[in-house]
Amino acid sequence: MELGSGSSRRSQNSGRRLCFCGLPATVAQAWTDKNPRRRFYGYPRYKLGDHCKYFSWYDEEEGTKWQRRALLEARDEIRKKDRVIEQLQKTISQMRSNLANKQKVTEDDENENFRKFEAFYV
Repeated sequence: MELGSGSSRRSQNSGRRLCFCGLPATVAQAWTDKNPRRRFYGYPRYKLGDHCKYFSWYDEEEGTKWQRRALLEARDEIRKKDRVIEQLQKTISQMRSNLANKQKVTEDDENENFRKFEAFYV
């Protein structure tokens, strides 16, 4: 069987798609502006930098323009909120560190005052 760039073959046993190398293709989800939330088959070792460039859509294109736009707006809103959460977590961490340092200084000052008091009355 000859495979073209857009074709695939199915495994005889499992019905799963195989990439051009014969490995079971993985299903991923696109978040591009043109295809938000659309699933596709891809090469399972793509993230390792070694790939056979296998790609095939998992499903038929669904939705209208307003649905795609709504998905993209929701995605962007989630990303914006994730950035705010990340910044808040950094701020909280910094404030905890500042509080710990302040408590240490206060404790050191109290110990120093006690030593002075003790030295004065002893």
